[in-house]
Amino acid sequence: MDPDDHRLDVAEVTATDGRFSDVLQLAATVLNQDRYLLKQIEHAQESHIVGAFDQEQCVGFFRFVIQELGRDAGCTTIVHGSAPLREGFVEAFGVEPSRRRSGIGTQLQTFAADYCRHAGCHQMRSRSPVTSTENYALKIRAGYTLHPSSENDSYYFAKLLR
Repeated sequence: MDPDDHRLDVAEVTATDGRFSDVLQLAATVLNQDRYLLKQIEHAQESHIVGAFDQEQCVGFFRFVIQELGRDAGCTTIVHGSAPLREGFVEAFGVEPSRRRSGIGTQLQTFAADYCRHAGCHQMRSRSPVTSTENYALKIRAGYTLHPSSENDSYYFAKLLR
């Protein structure tokens, strides 16, 4: 299915939003990612959870944080001009398995990248295990570069937003 054939309601949700429990339920069933939606991230300046809804059914989710670039790794902040460089970092991402390859993941990624671009972020970044081949294909099509991670069996993805 072409992603433009059927636009979903892609929107940010909060813990007080009635649809948050639907997002959390899907995250629990897709790669056991609910813990990443609930995790406190001390270095994050902002945290956002986005759901993709077909009618009232949650079919995808995406959590990203906005942070100073490198802060999560304990690196010195890079100042460009007069402000620290910031990035959007993907903490969790998933699509209902029966709905994959239908443009939902692309819509979620686009929503987050647009948000981060408008928030003045320099880049988007994420890390995924080597087994996430569908995620790799989506990210490469979206213009991300990749680099092996020395932490574990995974890859980092980065996309320049400016």
